Amino acid sequence: MNTDVISALLVEDNPADVALLMKLLQHNDAKSWQITHAKRLTSALEHLHNTEFDVILLDLSLPDSQGFETVTQVQTAFPHLPIIVLTGLQDEAFARQAVAQGAQDYLVKGQVSADLLLKSVSYAIERAQNLRRLQESENRFREVFNQSFQFMGLLSPDGVVLDINQVAEESDFEPERILNHPIWEAPCWRSSEKSQSWLQEAVLRASQGETVHSELQAYTSKGNVWWFDISIKPLKNQHGCIALLIAEGRDISQLKRAEAEIRRSLEKEKELNQMKNCFISMVSHEFRNPIAAIKFGVDFLEGYDLPAEQKARCFERIHDAIDQTLHLLDEVLLLGRTESGRVEVEWTRLELKEFCHEIVEAFQLTENSSHQILFSSQSDCTQAKVDAGLLRHILDNLLSNAIKYSSAGSVIRFTLDCQGNQAQFCIQDQGIGIPQQDQSKLFEAFHRAANVSGIQGTGLGLAIVKRCVDLQKGQIYFESQEGIGTTFTVILPRNLIQLEHEGVKEAVCEAE
Repeated sequence: MNTDVISALLVEDNPADVALLMKLLQHNDAKSWQITHAKRLTSALEHLHNTEFDVILLDLSLPDSQGFETVTQVQTAFPHLPIIVLTGLQDEAFARQAVAQGAQDYLVKGQVSADLLLKSVSYAIERAQNLRRLQESENRFREVFNQSFQFMGLLSPDGVVLDINQVAEESDFEPERILNHPIWEAPCWRSSEKSQSWLQEAVLRASQGETVHSELQAYTSKGNVWWFDISIKPLKNQHGCIALLIAEGRDISQLKRAEAEIRRSLEKEKELNQMKNCFISMVSHEFRNPIAAIKFGVDFLEGYDLPAEQKARCFERIHDAIDQTLHLLDEVLLLGRTESGRVEVEWTRLELKEFCHEIVEAFQLTENSSHQILFSSQSDCTQAKVDAGLLRHILDNLLSNAIKYSSAGSVIRFTLDCQGNQAQFCIQDQGIGIPQQDQSKLFEAFHRAANVSGIQGTGLGLAIVKRCVDLQKGQIYFESQEGIGTTFTVILPRNLIQLEHEGVKEAVCEAE
């Protein structure tokens, strides 16, 4: 706008009022006026569409428009144009209502002076310009507010949500359940008392001038966990008083999942390093004894001319040491294959009762009857489809441990019970038992209980057993009391449906 020339549109149908206003404007030396006159609202709107005006002087009683509708039509078409209402003496209250609805000012015809007219027009233009700048500023703020990639909200100093940005509206938040409610009552926080407590404390601290920040858990409407990096900061007015609180949040769920994955990887790497160290320690210790025995035997045979009987005993010790070394290598290789997923289950139809008898007989022969193994079967029909090799590893290791950790001559009970589609193997000893603190780590590779330090072993046996059970989709349990004994229970599926498809008729087993 040219500050020296005021372009005004006068909308008035009364010639006398028009003449009076024109006379007042002509006698005002402070400003230059450029006046355009229209008698009807339709003509005024045409002028407004074609020409830019600084102000409109608008009568509310026109031939084609009466009352508030006149102001409304102009405001709708030109929202930033300052309007000064012209009214008669009897319409003053009506004019004040028009101002309340958006007009900048009103003038009573017959009571207008040149100075009053100039002041009214100048103030109206200034107020309209200020409102326009304020609106533009608000629009810029709203644009930034809504275009932010973060969740943003405006809070009252006591934590009530006054506004949220578009990102929050389009997310899993529910605007109607957030606006005009305390932020900690939003549905996403209700399942986390910790998050609610933090938000209440954060609002209190922010209302006292502090900026607070944390990472909080939220929950979606479907119950999924959502992680937020959230901050609440105070916003002061020109007097230094806190007028609003700004809450900003960033979805860090993906980052949290990545962090968790990294932690799991680090833990896995740590476990692998521990396993590597344990493996090196075990190999250096467990291989040393049999290799030393082999070397001693060879050196002894080479250095002395021994009688045949003594040579035989020396060869026997060498063979035992070789067998011990090969067994250890087999265990290490099997564990490695199961860990890397390179073991394929080879399902074989097996008579479990006969299979268990063979294993018990082999142990009785190799252990020279130093322990009594009592085997019993609770079922007559004990056919199953399992991996014979993996089952042998399971039973060999469990029986070997029962013998190793029990005193000579003690009884080991081995029972087989086939019920329905399950085969249950139970091995009970009267040995040293497993300390409570070691039971949670019993199936970890290389872990040995605290009370077995004087007994030779690798810590691989039960780890192999657990993996062989898992490969056959079975389960393993144990009960143990230190100084009393241990009972291991292995449950494997018998896969009867597969047996039936191969022609095995389980229906003849009346006991089942």
